[in-house]
Amino acid sequence: MAAFKAVGTTTTTITASVSAAAMRSVTGRRLLPLALLMKQQHTHRSFSTTPSSTSLATATQSSYNYDYSQPITKSLPIYDFFSQPKPKPSFNFAYGAAGIAKRGRQTQSNECYQSIQVGEDAYFYRSDALGVADGVGGWIGTAGANAALYSRKLMHHAFLEMERFDNIEDPLFCMHEKANPVEVLQHSYEACLREAKQEGIVGSSTACLAVLRGDELRVANLGDCGISVIRNNGYVFRSEEQQHSFNYPYQLGTQSRDRPNHAQTFNVNVERNDIIIMGSDGLFDNLFDKEILTIVQSHVAAHTLPGSDGRSPRLLNFNPQALADALASEAQAVSENQRHLDSPFQRKAMNEGLYYQGGKADDISVLVAIVRDSEDSPDRRL
Repeated sequence: MAAFKAVGTTTTTITASVSAAAMRSVTGRRLLPLALLMKQQHTHRSFSTTPSSTSLATATQSSYNYDYSQPITKSLPIYDFFSQPKPKPSFNFAYGAAGIAKRGRQTQSNECYQSIQVGEDAYFYRSDALGVADGVGGWIGTAGANAALYSRKLMHHAFLEMERFDNIEDPLFCMHEKANPVEVLQHSYEACLREAKQEGIVGSSTACLAVLRGDELRVANLGDCGISVIRNNGYVFRSEEQQHSFNYPYQLGTQSRDRPNHAQTFNVNVERNDIIIMGSDGLFDNLFDKEILTIVQSHVAAHTLPGSDGRSPRLLNFNPQALADALASEAQAVSENQRHLDSPFQRKAMNEGLYYQGGKADDISVLVAIVRDSEDSPDRRL
């Protein structure tokens, strides 16, 4: 997977920790954090600056240097005190999702969970939130290991945590506009650990959560899942992956030193008809960003009505489910082709000096959402 980057005018806060561990694997089974000594380094990005006292003094002084010999001809601004303030945009998602389990794996169906399982992946979706988790397969052979159930529980509790904002009897109902994906992930992780201890389960998982409030998409990403925002047939945002070393992502688990507050966080201002692509590494290890974009562009073109009389083209009847199916199918084709000439995972392996050819056999989860105007409703669940 190529290095992730944020593009455009987004306000970004990143918390990351880096380890010098040189653990490598090209079997597709990611590594675990057992006995790993981590050195944490926190980086904060900010694009705002505070003017110095010198610059403020200069600006204040220069503002009073009037030339009184010249008449003042500049008119004062006119304010309309009766005009209504422009309302802040309010959006939600129309969404679709597709999942293809790695060959030989079974996808369990259990109605007691609010998340959908795809092999060792799991995901959930709502009109205001998306989430995906990828259970780490390196636990195979460990007593009580169940990476698939662990990731599913994590997303199940993330869904339940989001539902609390809709429950008028819950204290979080009043905090709806302040929903924070890191806090959602923290509470989900704690609930998952409690259940894992009660049931004797061990495991770990990467996770990516996105919460939509107004026109702000709030993202928390820990590990190698990913999310991107596409506008006008181009990327305006792309998350970054977090790896301790090659094929060893950050992960939340029963014996992990990574924590939800180690996740990278991003706040992205979205617009109507923006397309959100979220997926597990099964998508991003097999398809390059440009390949994903090409598939998106073809689907957008099929649902775009050309403009006339000076009007802009309009996107009509866009189907997020059809796009999710197409992306998952294309990623699967690459993952099962060991003679494929090039893939993101192959490039990363070769950059580490390791021979690897073809796609990466893995579970594939894809969530697609299009940003649309919210309909006024007293029920937040609609």
